Amino acid sequence: MRTTLSRIAATAAALSLATFLATPAGAVAADPGERKVRLTSGAPLAGELVLVLGSLEAFDLEESGQDEVRVELKENGGTYYMWPTNGKEAETRLGYCWTWTSAAAKCSGGTRRSAGPYTRLTVAPGASFTIEVWEDDHIGDDLLLSIPVISNGGPQEIEGRSTSGKGFSYGLSARIEVAS
Repeated sequence: MRTTLSRIAATAAALSLATFLATPAGAVAADPGERKVRLTSGAPLAGELVLVLGSLEAFDLEESGQDEVRVELKENGGTYYMWPTNGKEAETRLGYCWTWTSAAAKCSGGTRRSAGPYTRLTVAPGASFTIEVWEDDHIGDDLLLSIPVISNGGPQEIEGRSTSGKGFSYGLSARIEVAS
């Protein structure tokens, strides 16, 4: 049995190497969908549209004491985990206003907190996606805020607030801007 598994593993490795070597240098696999939002590695190129997070403010918490929140972007069934970039959640207290980019931030008061880095994304004109804020829960995560966005191909402001009457209230500000 061990010999058979070793042969299967060796064959699979050889096929993977052959496929890699047969692909022309610089070739990119075909995009299976209409993905119009993509991750940016390094600084975006001048003229590209980029999603810039401004701030996330906690007006009323979902749980008592503190919430553990994260920001995601959903597009065509895929999910980009945007913030925090360590794959966890940020402990948020009542009145916290997490600030990523001060020029795009909209804090009404409370305690400003530096949110640190987030995943940079470029946005094509006409892209349709949703920015979501989630609270980590032991039973199942709770959606705190959902903002549908359609890129108009130029700079635009994005703002959203939780639906009232849910027992929590969050506000998020962001924008799409042209990279310089």
